[in-house]
Amino acid sequence: MNRNVWLVAGLVVIALGLVNVVMGTRMVPTMAVATERGTLAGWWLIWAVIGLVVISAVPETRAK
Repeated sequence: MNRNVWLVAGLVVIALGLVNVVMGTRMVPTMAVATERGTLAGWWLIWAVIGLVVISAVPETRAK
């Protein structure tokens, strides 16, 4: 594949990672709310998964 395809694919992956973080900040309650409700472990788990998705997207942006 040519360089333009890799560039577009990398930009799409970065955009999806950013969308994932934005959706997480909008949909996941704050840490204070999770602590009050007793769901802090779930809060940490959700943010760990979001972080792993974003981290796994970064190596895919390198051109081969």
